[in-house]
Amino acid sequence: MKLLQLALAGVMMLCALMPASAKDVPVQFESGRNVTFITDDPGGVIVDFFKKYSDMRDAGTKVILSGECASACTLMLGMLRPELVCATPDASLGFHSASVITREPGKPDIIEHGREMSLLVWNSYPGKVRKFLAARGWSGANAHPDIIWVRGKNLRKMIRPCTAADLS
Repeated sequence: MKLLQLALAGVMMLCALMPASAKDVPVQFESGRNVTFITDDPGGVIVDFFKKYSDMRDAGTKVILSGECASACTLMLGMLRPELVCATPDASLGFHSASVITREPGKPDIIEHGREMSLLVWNSYPGKVRKFLAARGWSGANAHPDIIWVRGKNLRKMIRPCTAADLS
């Protein structure tokens, strides 16, 4: 088990060091700032998000959360500098434990709790986020497939509200 966790951590580190693909390059505005708007991101493969956010962190990309950011999308909370991330009043975050999908031709997909990946995600979150999630039933190691949505006042405890300067 420990060997598997170390191998997964190694894969994450290698992915974070690889250069970005063209689709991951942030938008550059006339002001010269790199800004990414998240408006409707359902998440996806955890490794892909570690890579994406590592590239954004290295580029100093500002992130404006203006819609839903769920699942692996929430990894930004632990990977990006807090001063470069803000949320509009319409923003929301959705958290849940990780899943592993086994696919075989001609058979239905098998979806199981991914304990090691859940712990990796859990440990990437800041302490205040882990505390909030634990109070709602997810401790990181346990399966929690239901989405824990965070909006409004609770979201502002995790991400600072956007200012007029952020949006200009």
